Amino acid sequence: MSLSAGLAEDDFLTEEELYGDFEEEPTVVRDPLESVNRLTFKFNDFIYMNVVKHIAKGYQKVTPDPVERGASNFFKNLGYPVRLVGNLLQGRMKGAWLETERFAVNTTLGVVGVFPAANRFERLQPLESEDMGQAFGAWGIGEGPYLVLPLLGPSNVRDLVGFVGDRAVNPLKKPYSVIGGDVQTAFGVTEFVVKSPTLMRIYTQMKDGAVDPYSSMKNGYSQMRRAMIEE
Repeated sequence: MSLSAGLAEDDFLTEEELYGDFEEEPTVVRDPLESVNRLTFKFNDFIYMNVVKHIAKGYQKVTPDPVERGASNFFKNLGYPVRLVGNLLQGRMKGAWLETERFAVNTTLGVVGVFPAANRFERLQPLESEDMGQAFGAWGIGEGPYLVLPLLGPSNVRDLVGFVGDRAVNPLKKPYSVIGGDVQTAFGVTEFVVKSPTLMRIYTQMKDGAVDPYSSMKNGYSQMRRAMIEE
């Protein structure tokens, strides 16, 4: 979705809402690797429904709602470098500055991002998230063939390259992480667990009632990304 992207805040459009709006609309998506993609989709579905689903339920069961919200806010705040670079690559200097201000306020007044303190200020309301894949699309680079990545889910060639770039500018993720070893592993596992409820909420909404979940995911993802680029 990338399903590894930062969680959207409750007060602006989420990936879940985007899927709900677009999944029934017809769209044309290049999918020359459909047979391989469908196999990967089935593998991902098995992992999501038999592993991730139970992790998400367990996490929600033992975690008080305020703690769950705080953890989500914390990891969203850490996605600042990706959003900053995404804005800069599109020449959106106001957006880049706003992201910087929000990061500064949330990190200080919001206690390292646990509380979305910037939302209290009218001029610091959040923008739609930006990433390198969106920037490449804004430059006119085509999305290329549709892909389903193991565990990560739907993507395309352009977004896959953007995903690699996003990781490169994130100081907490490989290959240029400032943390390493067991600390990095623990951090990554914690982030995954925190994001798992939203991942499953998006995924089950897409899957429930779909005649062909694979096509529903493909169309929903493609239209979502195209809409984000056009904004």
